[in-house]
Amino acid sequence: MKRLWPTTILLCLLLAAGCIVLVRCPRTVPTDQCSEVYRRYKDSDNLSVAFVKDYRIGDSITVDVTTITAPDSASWENLQREMNQSENMIKRRRKLVNEGRYLLSDYYCEIGHPERCIPYDKGRCWLVFLNFTEKTIYIFHITSHEQALKIQENKIKEVYDNA
Repeated sequence: MKRLWPTTILLCLLLAAGCIVLVRCPRTVPTDQCSEVYRRYKDSDNLSVAFVKDYRIGDSITVDVTTITAPDSASWENLQREMNQSENMIKRRRKLVNEGRYLLSDYYCEIGHPERCIPYDKGRCWLVFLNFTEKTIYIFHITSHEQALKIQENKIKEVYDNA
């Protein structure tokens, strides 16, 4: 009976330590399961790139998302040029952000090519959001128009929340 308490306490401590490790350790996706956009930009010295598997949008919708974040204005403007944004639009958006505006822009792109803007084509496109305030591109790997509408709804709410 005297050994039961120390054993129980030790077992509880080990269980608690195991739970902490599970919560604190990030779940990672093998590189070969990440998007081709992630793989294209992941080794870039001046960009931070992430891939999120099954990002939750609302109660029942999940999509994969690739994000590309620039650390400074020069890198951000170069990234916009890679996404075929015009110099005039880059200049206009820079001015609005410098005035304190929270600014988003979205478009559909060819799967795997966020630099190629296309009309919505069910199952053949992704949804891209450029967040000029955060200097981040979000590439949502959508498979349906319902997903796109829910993401757009959430992003519009984000703009109003930050206005």
